[in-house]
Amino acid sequence: MSSDSTIKSTIGCITAILLFTLLTFSCKNKNVEQIKAFSHPPGSPEVVADNLDLLYSDSTVIRFRLKSPKLLVFQDEEEPYKEFPNGFEIQQYNRNKVITSSIKASYGKYYEKKNLWEAKQNVVAVTEKGDSLKTELLYWDEKKNTIHTDQFVKIIQKEQIITGIGFESDLQMKKWKIIQPKGTVVIEVDE
Repeated sequence: MSSDSTIKSTIGCITAILLFTLLTFSCKNKNVEQIKAFSHPPGSPEVVADNLDLLYSDSTVIRFRLKSPKLLVFQDEEEPYKEFPNGFEIQQYNRNKVITSSIKASYGKYYEKKNLWEAKQNVVAVTEKGDSLKTELLYWDEKKNTIHTDQFVKIIQKEQIITGIGFESDLQMKKWKIIQPKGTVVIEVDE
């Protein structure tokens, strides 16, 4: 390589570095915010995903599966969240890949800072035994591993249907209670 081409190459590199430095340090916070606003309008999602099917694992063991027709991610909000405007379904698995519980809803949100799921409209939670909970609003607190609501609930079991207002439970619905029970319907099972 000749000394002329080495000098031209070095000058080219220095020029590129100077231009980059000049552009980087000449932007003020106001300009960066204007550029950010132009590239991402306020109130719109940073990420949009269609036909989502995610597997969450821990130490190579599948723990949860999340399916949703649409996911919107809002990271720039004061309280960042993920929105599922067309509904979602979450299935929890045990070590043997057997579904131990599931939650399905027509609408949902996940609040990242709180680790809190909000399921709305046509919410159905199903246990490993096949018992189900139906309500219009249900919260899943990932930190406490609990689900709860202050709305009307209907619990459907093989032998009875229980209704009431308010509900608290562990995620698998093994230890649950209805805050204000309204009624129980006993179902006779023919064997």
